[in-house]
This record gives sequence, structure tokens and C-alpha cells, in this order.
Amino acid sequence: MRRQDRKVTDIEEIKGILNSTRIIHLGMMDGDYPYVVPLHFGFEFIDKVLYIYVHGHHEGKKFDLIKANPHVFIEIDGSDEALVSGGDIPCAYSSVYSSVMGRGNASYLDTVDEKAHGLQVLMNHQTNREFTFTEAMVNSVGVVRIKVLDYTAKRRRQLEEDIIMPSLTK
Repeated sequence: MRRQDRKVTDIEEIKGILNSTRIIHLGMMDGDYPYVVPLHFGFEFIDKVLYIYVHGHHEGKKFDLIKANPHVFIEIDGSDEALVSGGDIPCAYSSVYSSVMGRGNASYLDTVDEKAHGLQVLMNHQTNREFTFTEAMVNSVGVVRIKVLDYTAKRRRQLEEDIIMPSLTK
């Protein structure tokens, strides 16, 4: 990471970044080219290791790609984007942002208990609610757990001298 002054290492601050958004961009290899798909996700730390859970239909391109090559890359943008004005200097513009990126190994969860746990983590992250899953519900979807082998987190904070403009989203 080039900008060490923006590096985030505190686990609680990293959890804050992850909790500020609901979408992960999951990168997989599709032959010679990367394939990236946005997905809802859930996460947990177990013994300081980050685990990400995603789900989907049992069949489909992302599941086929993971089966062929379990090495994946994650990218998560925090939801704190705002434009920092550079005034009359276009190259001085920037954004307030946060992100977590990393590489990991994806695996399909096989047992009902593992899948139900992954779905519970995902749904709790998405809704802040606990749910009860029937075996039929659990068996109706595929659940993937990503063990994130290494990651970096980064944040550009709003400084008092920054002139913040609203995000330019439509």
C-alpha cells in the first residue's frame, strides 16, 4: 500500500468499514480474464481471521468459476464517499472513502449446519436480525465461505481543511 498514512489496522475500525456497506465485489478467474460480481455478503472474524459468506443458486457462472479455481479476490467499499473539492485545481480533487481488499480461498459449505451458520451471518449483516432456517431453506441455496488469507483496509478521512461537496451519485 503506497499511502501508509491511510492504512487501517485496528480490527474494530475494519469491522466498522465492513458494517457500513452490504455489497462485496467478488473477483474470480474466467480463463485469461477476471470476472467480478457484486454480491450481498456477511462476515465474521474467527481467531482474527476474516471470513466472508455469500450465497446464490446452486448452479451458475460464479459457482462454476469457484469450483474450477477457489482463489478469489474481494473488494468492499465503505459507504462514506464524499467529494473533496480541489477548487480550481482538477488534480487536487479526491474523495473521502474506506475500503477493504484481499485475497482468499472460497469453499462450498456442504452440511446443513455450516450453510445455516453462513446464511445466519449473511442475514444478520444485511438486516441486523436473527432468522430461523428450515432444512429446506438451507438446501435451496448454495453457500460459499471465503477465508480471507490477507487483506488491507484503507481510509481517507475528512479533514477540517477539506471542502466537502455532496457525493455526485444519481
